[in-house]
Amino acid sequence: MAALILHDKRTIETYLRRNPALHVYELGDLDDFFWSRTIWYGLQEGDYIQALALLYTGGDLPVLLAMAPPPATALAALLAQAMPLLPPHFYAHLSPEARDALTSHYILEPHGPHLKMALTNPDRLAGIDTSAVERLTSAATDELQAFYARSYPGNWFDPRMLETGQYFGVRDADGALLSVAGVHVYSTEQRVAALGNITTLPSARSRGLATMATAALCRSLLRTVDLIGLNVRADNTAAIACYRRLGFGVVAEYEEHLLHYRGY
Repeated sequence: MAALILHDKRTIETYLRRNPALHVYELGDLDDFFWSRTIWYGLQEGDYIQALALLYTGGDLPVLLAMAPPPATALAALLAQAMPLLPPHFYAHLSPEARDALTSHYILEPHGPHLKMALTNPDRLAGIDTSAVERLTSAATDELQAFYARSYPGNWFDPRMLETGQYFGVRDADGALLSVAGVHVYSTEQRVAALGNITTLPSARSRGLATMATAALCRSLLRTVDLIGLNVRADNTAAIACYRRLGFGVVAEYEEHLLHYRGY
């Protein structure tokens, strides 16, 4: 089997649709909004894709998404062949087998075990009061960047995503943002969305504000998508409890790492 760079969206989508809940981010990145910032590596036998990995180049640091159900031996074989094509530094979401395939050439800095969750029981959204939640627009870009610097330093926020109209916030009586929920990926063409940038100011936590904002976001998304997913640290018990209240369930475990090429 040969490792190839793939360019055909239909071929890539056919592979991803075998396990859409595991590949919400990748499916969303097939959208034209993201496509120009993607590089797709595939391990192909005849016309059949055995494994696939995505390198997303839209941020300051490239991000590799390389996940498959265990045992991910084909994915490990793909990465072993694709390593000469990968950048010297990148962030990665990895199945354990994918991680092991990279250790010969990269130093891995662990960023902890994570969970992939998907909205499996949307009926739970109906019981949450979202009357205090407002939809945010591109006019709030500067305000949001300042908010994330205070509440969620180091997070990845792409201001372009405000153009989707899928960011929601809760404000205090003076109009200052207290809690925000948004998306990392949104595609009406693929009918998928990945939640992201969900946080509350430390002084306003434990009041259910993130639950309210995320419920409003999910209700809005369900008008145009069929699958909503998210990633969360496995030790973030408060966030996981929030997502479970909203109807999310765990679909996979994976790891996040920062990688540096050995000797670079």
